[in-house]
Amino acid sequence: MSTTTTVEVQPTEAIQYLSSSSLPHAKEWIPPKPTEEEVEWADILTVDLSLYDTDKQQLIDTVQTALERDGFFYVVGHGIPQEILKRQFAVGQLTFDEVPREEKEEHRAQIAEKGSFMGYKLQNYWEIKDGVRDRIEHYNFYQNHIDPTTRHPKALQPFVPEVKSFLEETRQKVLRRILNLIDGVLGLEEGYLWSLHEDVNGRRGDDLLRYMIYDPLTNEESQKTNGVMLNGHTDFNSVSTLVSQPVTALQVLMPDNVWRYVKHKDGALVINIGDQLSFMSGGILRGTMHRVVRPPKDQIHYRRLGVFHFAHFINGIPLDLLPSKKVREEGRVIFQGEIPTTDEWEATRVKSYGTAEFIKGEEYDIEVIAGLQVRHYH
Repeated sequence: MSTTTTVEVQPTEAIQYLSSSSLPHAKEWIPPKPTEEEVEWADILTVDLSLYDTDKQQLIDTVQTALERDGFFYVVGHGIPQEILKRQFAVGQLTFDEVPREEKEEHRAQIAEKGSFMGYKLQNYWEIKDGVRDRIEHYNFYQNHIDPTTRHPKALQPFVPEVKSFLEETRQKVLRRILNLIDGVLGLEEGYLWSLHEDVNGRRGDDLLRYMIYDPLTNEESQKTNGVMLNGHTDFNSVSTLVSQPVTALQVLMPDNVWRYVKHKDGALVINIGDQLSFMSGGILRGTMHRVVRPPKDQIHYRRLGVFHFAHFINGIPLDLLPSKKVREEGRVIFQGEIPTTDEWEATRVKSYGTAEFIKGEEYDIEVIAGLQVRHYH
């Protein structure tokens, strides 16, 4: 395996910018108190990126076990300071609390129309179960030229440079190194997967930085949904990064078919792969089901604020098998007919999620996309 690709992990201009005292004011985010309830935690492995230059093979082995077994892992030692992660929650809080409803409506995402999450996804858009609508808002900043500062609500415009600097920081310090480790797992030349996210001509996938907030369900709603606030799903993209936060609500469907909670770790990131990378690996890498449920009793009244980085392949790449001996020998052909491209798959899933007519089941509903059965767990 070639090791010609190097990754800059020293403090960057983005971190220096994000640490600047001249940043616009945002009300401090006060983290909720972690739960003291007894819950069943998922046994998720941890990848310490501070070992990237000294013990890369150990990290590759850990990523391989995590992605072939669970589809999720923690990342620590990533080099992004805790105060910068906390600042992102403050910006997220402002995104929902300091933009008037009328302006949010003006910036509503064209989900059904274009299969796009650009803008606000407002509450009550998705159905959870039996007529209960979601209590979720999210808002998305995109990396590329498709997302000029003027596209955003007035209250958010001063924060656009900061948000995009943070997004670039996560791309370089986390995404790029994780993709290089996955190259090692699949036997690809180091840098191959990164080149599908950003090529030598400067083309990049439409990565987005998402703020997402859950308002609590009522007792009546929770009874109807069995406590589910966001149905079980796989992500639509390549690699997803969640900044760990204290409200215990994220569950992962583990290999023994049991839903278990993801435990909060201060300063950690939670990584999982989405449909597209799973497909291109021939199913070797797991696109794991996950959902959000009502928090334990001592956190049930909290709003749950999240900060996410959703990485995307460059548009127009067919979701065909990667050029890897391991994938050819151990993977399987996913699409029997026409192979969708990266952006086609993303747009189709965005349009239909939580709104399409599914084949109903007791444990999960089924949606058929490009000949595949996509499960939506209750």
